[in-house]
Amino acid sequence: MNQQNAAMIEAPADPAELFDTLYRMGLTDGMPVIPPTDDLVQRFIAASGRPGSDEIAVIPPANHLATVTGIAVNAVMAGCLPEYMPVLIAVVEALVEPQFNLFGVATTTNPVGPLILVNGPVRQQLDLNCGRNALGPGRRANATIGRAIRLIMLNIGGAIPEEVDKATLGQPGKYTMCLGEAEEESPWVPLHVERGFEPEDSTVTVVGVQDIGNMFVCFQQAESILRTLASGMVSFAANNMLLGEGNPILFLNPGHADLLAKQGYDKPRIREELFRRATFPASELPQEVSAVEQNSRNIIDGRNMVTARAEDILIAVAGGPEAYHNSYCATFGNMAVTKKIRLP
Repeated sequence: MNQQNAAMIEAPADPAELFDTLYRMGLTDGMPVIPPTDDLVQRFIAASGRPGSDEIAVIPPANHLATVTGIAVNAVMAGCLPEYMPVLIAVVEALVEPQFNLFGVATTTNPVGPLILVNGPVRQQLDLNCGRNALGPGRRANATIGRAIRLIMLNIGGAIPEEVDKATLGQPGKYTMCLGEAEEESPWVPLHVERGFEPEDSTVTVVGVQDIGNMFVCFQQAESILRTLASGMVSFAANNMLLGEGNPILFLNPGHADLLAKQGYDKPRIREELFRRATFPASELPQEVSAVEQNSRNIIDGRNMVTARAEDILIAVAGGPEAYHNSYCATFGNMAVTKKIRLP
């Protein structure tokens, strides 16, 4: 849908009929939506603190213009609250930065989707889940912010599944992937401060992730914890190991973060340890010519590294407090982008 050519439609009164109408028009992700009536859209525009005509970004692959109004329409459909609008605008701004490669994300056969990590005070203001089940169901902000971005990619960016979005199988994260960092439970500075922002800033970081892998780490000592985490990060099938580019992200639960901190590990030291351990001999790679040329940037001393540099590994604290399960997200091979949220 090119929003410049969008037209008002007469919405059927029956909710099931309305859903069927919008579905047949190709305006949904396959799930029911809230009808974007003019009064609702105007409330969302007002909550953004910006005119509806403000031009935010040109969204690939269709290269249609996303205005505040266009973002508001999709936010309503996704089930957002009006106060989510500044977050959505910041995410859209981040997605179109060249290093994120949204064109590639939206059209590849890889199942990549944008993971949205929120930092700063806005997490509490929006009741964003940072703890138990933060990437699962149950919290409106997490579910609908990520979903609104998918609808924006579909309805403005033109990433139509099967026709344009060529993901071989896809993944549930392509519906929605949004969470906050558990800054209050972290023994270290949060991700946005590591990336140059002030603690009191509210930010979004978008990461192109191809999957979410659970790592069951039932140990208490740093050596055992790091060895287990590194083993879960090693896969030649991951784009970042093949291409030597991108920002994979590790989510540590507060329990393991506390154990590692008490044993003398900060984030830089953890990155260095994981970078050193999450490798395998390059000689073990298949010898036949690959359809995709491997980038030698992450072949170091005869070993295939998880990234080209230790600092390319992102680490955030999130999830429930128990020192058991952590999550690792391999990446499409694109770089993460962090943007400040401009609150009205």
